[in-house]
Amino acid sequence: MKNNQLDALHEWMNRVKNTPDLGAVFVTPADVQSISGWIKQVADDFEVEYPFYKSYLNAIAQKLFVYLGNPMVMPKLNPAVFGELCVIEWHLYNRPIDLQFWNNIHPRICKISKQLYADGHFSASAEKAVKEVETRLRELFRELKPTATVPSKIGDIIGALLSENGAYHFVDTSTTSGKDYRRGIQSLVEGMFAAYRNPSAHENIEYSRREAEEQIMLASQLMYVLQK
Repeated sequence: MKNNQLDALHEWMNRVKNTPDLGAVFVTPADVQSISGWIKQVADDFEVEYPFYKSYLNAIAQKLFVYLGNPMVMPKLNPAVFGELCVIEWHLYNRPIDLQFWNNIHPRICKISKQLYADGHFSASAEKAVKEVETRLRELFRELKPTATVPSKIGDIIGALLSENGAYHFVDTSTTSGKDYRRGIQSLVEGMFAAYRNPSAHENIEYSRREAEEQIMLASQLMYVLQK
């Protein structure tokens, strides 16, 4: 499954390709805005994997339609620029998603999120990765505090496990660097849930491929800390 913008661009381009005369294709200003937005979003989504497309696609978005200077006439498709876009769009739409970065991701995160990512469900993949960290925190609480009731709020669990006097000891806090590391990890965990987990619990949030990868890598880093 491709991302929404690439899907939309692909469908529009297929319709245009069936037009006998590309030089006679006119587009409404509203459609020009939508199509240009799709192209720019695709450029952003694939910036990490194909950085050389970033500026090129943005330039195509600016030149794809020609304004004829008459407000009564709709913008006209530029056939030459459309041909350039066809080559890039075919590559991006048909290429397999690069899964190489998963080689360094924690196995538990891979198990729960990798296939979603491979299928193009980047937002769902990132959300699952963050939730898996929460699952691990709840497991740790049960392991280290078997007689206590697991708090419903994740913030209370983080405090019970990762605070200065927390039950989970993952670093030597007798040194200054150890104390700083503990405090930093607690802040990272709290920040991840505040920035990603809590908002997604209230509404569906769409993340770009880059944003999803950032969340997955952070979840993986913290999962490795939580297995020490």
